Amino acid sequence: MKIKSWFLKLSLVCIGIIVALLCGIAFPRTLGKLSDIYPQIGWELYVFAFFLYLSAVFFYIAEGYAYRILRSIDRDNVFSGQALQAIKRIKYALAGMGICYIFFLPIVYRIANAEDAPGLVLMMAIVAMIPFVVSVFAAILEKLLEKATQLKLENQYTV
Repeated sequence: MKIKSWFLKLSLVCIGIIVALLCGIAFPRTLGKLSDIYPQIGWELYVFAFFLYLSAVFFYIAEGYAYRILRSIDRDNVFSGQALQAIKRIKYALAGMGICYIFFLPIVYRIANAEDAPGLVLMMAIVAMIPFVVSVFAAILEKLLEKATQLKLENQYTV
């Protein structure tokens, strides 16, 4: 079990590094290219940039709590209030990411309008819904963990 959780921790760290590189290198270049290619985009670019980096902050919040859950799995303490709180916070962070992605839609609409590509808005709307779907899955996990924790406490009192 330790090897699997070690692999998951390593994966979280690698994904975190990739997001950091995107925030430091790729996002500023993309924002610069967008302002060069589409000079008609004004305030939408600033909204896009703000919510792009805010979604990265929400990602790191969710990643930190996922790491905490993996640590409690290593300590055989997954059925506890700490794990339940971590899943709740992951759920909220994912919902925050989804809200950030919804705020991307004005700039995507302007780009789709300039390029005459209406499918672009639909694709971005689908991408914006992905964090909400994962947030619903986290809510289901939260309820399951809550029930399992209650069962564990009942069994401790019974024995």
